[in-house]
Amino acid sequence: MSFFLSVVIFLTPLVDIPPTAIWLGKGISVVQGEKIKVGETAKSTNMMLSVHDFIRLKSAMENSTDLCSWAITETYNECMQGSKRQLDIALNRESSQTDLIAAYEHRLKETETSLSKSENYSKILLYVVGGLAIVSASTTTMYLIGK
Repeated sequence: MSFFLSVVIFLTPLVDIPPTAIWLGKGISVVQGEKIKVGETAKSTNMMLSVHDFIRLKSAMENSTDLCSWAITETYNECMQGSKRQLDIALNRESSQTDLIAAYEHRLKETETSLSKSENYSKILLYVVGGLAIVSASTTTMYLIGK
């Protein structure tokens, strides 16, 4: 029984905390609540808790011995979740970029094939035009000589 009382005394703050305040620990200012009765208006914009919820919150905060490690753990968990999200985005981006690269390679092959066909047609047309020019020149020459 004396051990229990020693623990209770050890965990209670050394200053007198009113029931409407929450003590978070040494070096942290006290969170002061404001009691408002039904029909009474608040002095400023505030958040409101029921008495039951306020007592639960006060008990949880004042009986928690290690708020800093809880905050660090929560921060770490949030960072890990964020890094997992970014990793998923990066991995999915890689597969979508692979598909995009494959599509561009296919398009490039089609363009190169079309270009080589166009170059072949250009060569054929060059020879046809050259042949027609020779025929035209020789026909004109024969016409002029035959007169």
